[in-house]
Amino acid sequence: MKIAIVGIDKRVEEIQKITSLMDLSFNLIPFSFSDYSKASQTVKEIENVDGILFVGSYSYYLTKSEHQSSIPTTFFEFDETGIMKLITSSSLQNVPKIISIDTVKSSVIQQIYRELGFPLTHVNSIFHDKILTVEDIVNFHIENYRLNNKTTIITGFFSVYKYLKKNNYPCMLINHTYFSVQKGCDKIIESINFMNFSRNHPAVVIIKIDKDNSPNERNEFKYQRFIYRYFNYMLDFQEKLQSFVFNRGSENYYLISTRGFIEDYTDKYRCFPLLYHLFVKFKVTVSIGIGYGSSPISAMSNAKQALELASKQTNTVKILTQLGQIISPADTKDSGYNIKNFDEQIIQIADDSGVTPENISKIKGILERQNSQHMTAYELSEALGITPRSGNRLLTKLFQAGYAKESRVERPAKGRPSRVYEINLVNR
Repeated sequence: MKIAIVGIDKRVEEIQKITSLMDLSFNLIPFSFSDYSKASQTVKEIENVDGILFVGSYSYYLTKSEHQSSIPTTFFEFDETGIMKLITSSSLQNVPKIISIDTVKSSVIQQIYRELGFPLTHVNSIFHDKILTVEDIVNFHIENYRLNNKTTIITGFFSVYKYLKKNNYPCMLINHTYFSVQKGCDKIIESINFMNFSRNHPAVVIIKIDKDNSPNERNEFKYQRFIYRYFNYMLDFQEKLQSFVFNRGSENYYLISTRGFIEDYTDKYRCFPLLYHLFVKFKVTVSIGIGYGSSPISAMSNAKQALELASKQTNTVKILTQLGQIISPADTKDSGYNIKNFDEQIIQIADDSGVTPENISKIKGILERQNSQHMTAYELSEALGITPRSGNRLLTKLFQAGYAKESRVERPAKGRPSRVYEINLVNR
């Protein structure tokens, strides 16, 4: 089992030293960065892991929009042992009585002081999330110190600690302990076990043809033929989800499967091919609601709510989990597929290659702007804002479908050779 440990480099090193003393059932794969501006890009590069552990809540919330719904993700927290170790390292006379702290809530500090029997006058704490910057946290501490120069600052940030010490503010740095790291490791294992268990939970899928492009019902025979062909085609989709159909008496198509089959079909929520497949075959768009639940009844309820959300945008997919989380497959995250904006050529290439219409359209635009059909996986990844591995995956799909061929191999003075592909996005 592989777990990614993500965060500022010094904190990653600290946790790795502690885990080297543990008998872990998994391998920790470091993904570190030197400053927080690189956090989002680092998270995008994480692949082929079973779980993700952030070194703290700040980096977790800072990159939350980049998290992959299909990978269990959590963070290490500083617990009472780290705070106690820090406070008791001072002599009794120098135990801080007025505290400005980040990373830990004031209620935790108050409880620790009660347990230790130490006097505490006041605690100012700041709970950081993605709307705060490191500069905001520094200013918070400095303002508290200016209001009362007997304040002791306690921080969980190396950069904040370094700045405050350099400017002669009384500051202490919280570090992880064996126990806080053990709790974090236990937490990610619990999340992974729950995810694996929930793969067998029922999933209900409701597929609704969007009203603005549903087939003309005035000709009953044509309409019945369409419904027959539509349901017949949907048998392939049903087979992929290893599901069975119920309540087939209307245009809405109901299936029951499992969460695991949905995750496999969507390639861990990276795409939902049925949307453009239906457009290619029948020139219709659909709204899809998927519900997960611990029972078929709760899954059905969640699927209906998810369909309501999807229908507001039309031509998109919404998934509602039993925990109330809303998931949109990556290629339908912010809006519907907008398939009507794609010409039939793009749809056909997407259908042949398995690359989404959005990415086909983007690649066509990139080739037109650079006035060249040649590109490496790295160049494609830079242009699309994805990882080189993802760029290589897209080119491989186009190559296998016959829309790209290897043109030459570039051998730079340093680094690995790069394959240059000639991309020809024209119907075969």
